[in-house]
Amino acid sequence: MPLKIMKAGLAAGQPNPWLPAVIAGGGPVRWIGANVLAALLYFALGTVVSRFFAAYGLFPAPIWLPAGIATVAAMAGEARLLPGIFCGSFLTNAVLFAPPLHVTTIISLTNALGPVAGAAMLRRLRPAKGLFTTFAGVISFVFCTTFLSPAISATGGAVAMSVGAPPDLEQFHSIWVNWWLTDAGGALYLAPALLLWLGMESEGTEIYERVGKRGFDRKDLAVWAWIALVSAVLFLTPPLRGTYIRSAFPFLLVVPLSWIALRMSLRSAYTLVTLVAIVATAGTVAGFGPFQNHSLANPLQLVGTLVVLLATNVLTIVALVSERYEAQNANRVKSMFLANTSHELRTPLNAIIGYSSLIDSQAAGSVPNEEQRSYARLIQASGEHLLALINDLLEMSKIEAGRFSLTEERVALATAIEEAVDLVGVVARAKSIALRADDADGVGDIAIVADAKALRQVLINLLSNAIKFTPEGGQVAVSAALGRRGEAVIRVSDTGIGIPPDALERVFRPFERAHDKGKHQAEGTGLGLSITLGLVKLHGGTIDLESTVGQGTTVTVTLPASRVVAAKAAAREDASMLETAAR
Repeated sequence: MPLKIMKAGLAAGQPNPWLPAVIAGGGPVRWIGANVLAALLYFALGTVVSRFFAAYGLFPAPIWLPAGIATVAAMAGEARLLPGIFCGSFLTNAVLFAPPLHVTTIISLTNALGPVAGAAMLRRLRPAKGLFTTFAGVISFVFCTTFLSPAISATGGAVAMSVGAPPDLEQFHSIWVNWWLTDAGGALYLAPALLLWLGMESEGTEIYERVGKRGFDRKDLAVWAWIALVSAVLFLTPPLRGTYIRSAFPFLLVVPLSWIALRMSLRSAYTLVTLVAIVATAGTVAGFGPFQNHSLANPLQLVGTLVVLLATNVLTIVALVSERYEAQNANRVKSMFLANTSHELRTPLNAIIGYSSLIDSQAAGSVPNEEQRSYARLIQASGEHLLALINDLLEMSKIEAGRFSLTEERVALATAIEEAVDLVGVVARAKSIALRADDADGVGDIAIVADAKALRQVLINLLSNAIKFTPEGGQVAVSAALGRRGEAVIRVSDTGIGIPPDALERVFRPFERAHDKGKHQAEGTGLGLSITLGLVKLHGGTIDLESTVGQGTTVTVTLPASRVVAAKAAAREDASMLETAAR
């Protein structure tokens, strides 16, 4: 049956990469709840920050942490969370500062429009591999969240504060700069940590795989705790009189923070940056810390310099090291490519050349005998094998080079699965393998926004792999279901030979195989699962692998809820009931 596809026609283009699964498939009720939550978080944090700084005579606050909440909310929901950001800002300004209604409205409107505009621009600039795993991504994040978005908010604030007053360009400029710095600092303090903790951005796991980390050891935890303790001692104790040497100590924190970033995780490192930033700001405002006696600069300016240094260093070092490992991996793949394909390509070429010569040596014009027909069949099989190898290599090279562009369409999962089953059914029947497509949970009409060709290749690769490693008389099943949070879940399971535990992590790497030796070794370049993983990641999805040697393997592909555009109402109700029960 041909694949039935319709254009998605989505006004927003590609799905939002930061949309949390918990609200993606929940309908209006969850979006209303998300707006209410954004407003309450903005107001609560604004109240704490304002009252703290007001207690020390600072008005307005020199660092506006709710800007970090607004940034993350705008990235998660874009314009759909603009009402929540606006209401949170309006409530905060009306209750805490009590300006005139028109001033509160203008300030709140631009406080919401700024983060939404910054998020829209950041979505356009975001590299496919993420914000924090590439240097270009870090630069884009800094530009959009600490320059573009605060500039819009600052303009609205300066205009609102100038309404009804005599024109004063110098005063307007002063308000604009202070407002911009306040919002930029709040976004830089809080937003990256929230993005990482909420799982909205990747933290570059390739780094930690290369250093062999599988968790935090005592040394790492000791360094983390030591930095937190040193920060508290530095900024929460009275300043030493008559010396400026101590004011340089906080800048030395860049060294152990780099250790944490490379050894533990970016999330751990930036959480510590946020902690240091808050402690340093609070302590300095309260009159403590090493910056109090520095006559060459304002203490809060030194705190801002420290935070910018620590934050940009942590983000940049992880991004650059991630790119370096990616480049090294590309070189490794090239070397493995030469080592593997020199044999893989030579074998079918030798067969093509050899059997072609044998046929050519026969008398021209004679009726082909059975031996010549067998030569022709071998030539055809070798040519098809060679074509498959070349196609895999070209596909992998496009994915690795970042040149694979998705053509977004509306795809019915049931139809895509049915077509894939039809295509690999001949191979399954030849091995007497029972191949079936299950309609899991009664979800027969899940539609997603995806690249139809890429999705079909993912399904065919997984099914072909399952059939390849399943003995005669075995079973292979594929199903699609709607996850508990609205995500699309595709499972391919088999009763095959399974994958050894030590091979589970490497089977998705280019040219790696689960069975390199013995009777289970299969033909091919070892690129099938690597291509599959690359295509799934391009869709913002994940792949999980469960296997038991001698019993079988289950591969689970999860595509984010933001890609699901249609499903049976009953299935969504069942999912909601499951979620309620889980709570």
